[in-house]
Amino acid sequence: AVFAFSTIIGWSYYGERCAAYCLGTRIIPTYRAVWITAVVIGAIFKLDLVWAFADLFNGLMAIPNLVALLLLSPVIFSETRKFLARH
Repeated sequence: AVFAFSTIIGWSYYGERCAAYCLGTRIIPTYRAVWITAVVIGAIFKLDLVWAFADLFNGLMAIPNLVALLLLSPVIFSETRKFLARH
């Protein structure tokens, strides 16, 4: 139980800091409300449904990363060519 509680607190803080960095500090109360709701839902729903939601949201986290990779691909290719030309 201690590990579960410390994990919830740790991820809550990490997510809050990320949300504040990306969206500004005004988002923190909204983030906390969503986080508390998610914790309560996770505690009362069936485990299969909780894992399905966890998998869904973990997959959705890939979208901003893929968009950034696509937008930065010209820079990545250019820098890679420069690096390979030197070595």
